[in-house]
Amino acid sequence: MSSDKVDALTKHDILQTAKNFRWKRQMPKWTVIVNGTEYPVRPLILEAAGVPPNDPTNSHQAVAKLKSMGFDTRYEGKSV
Repeated sequence: MSSDKVDALTKHDILQTAKNFRWKRQMPKWTVIVNGTEYPVRPLILEAAGVPPNDPTNSHQAVAKLKSMGFDTRYEGKSV
């Protein structure tokens, strides 16, 4: 189950976090497009929520949260 902090995220939180978010590793299978830039779904959500990387939120929960906010989520580069 995802944490309360993740559940409470808003679209504004995601947009603000994406401005300074840097990902230097290989992109995971699940990604999201924010303002024309591709980000890894779960790390972006966890950063925005201010929770540690071991938070129980999984990629599918993160995708569902971002989709509910109207973001373009992708699996292996294809819109879903």
